[in-house]
Amino acid sequence: MDNASDFFFESVGQVHMPRWFTGRIAAVGDAAYCASPLSGMGTSLALTGAYILAGELAHHTDHHTAFTAYESTLRPYTARAQKLPPGTPRAALPRTRAGIALLNTVLRTATTKPASTLLARFLVPPADTLTLPTYHS
Repeated sequence: MDNASDFFFESVGQVHMPRWFTGRIAAVGDAAYCASPLSGMGTSLALTGAYILAGELAHHTDHHTAFTAYESTLRPYTARAQKLPPGTPRAALPRTRAGIALLNTVLRTATTKPASTLLARFLVPPADTLTLPTYHS
């Protein structure tokens, strides 16, 4: 490994926590709901999660109630974000020269107008599928 000129290693994972809080501690961002770098949703989830957690903590006097509302509001959005297209992540991480060439061809094709229009119908991340709650201070 140390001497290889073409060494490549990649690990892609997701976090699926059964619960995002315990006691007075709540997980946020990738620690709670990592969607994977292939989802295109990491920043949206992190910002949305922080906003909702802060809003619920400001809205409720009891942290347990706030944490429960945070999770119940954000969990469906997170589940949609974590649902990756078929074949992902394997297709995005080819292991052979032929696989890399095929991926590059697919990516070049995907940038054409007809292909991008078609792919957008199926592969666009669900960033706009959550209506943010309004919190008043």
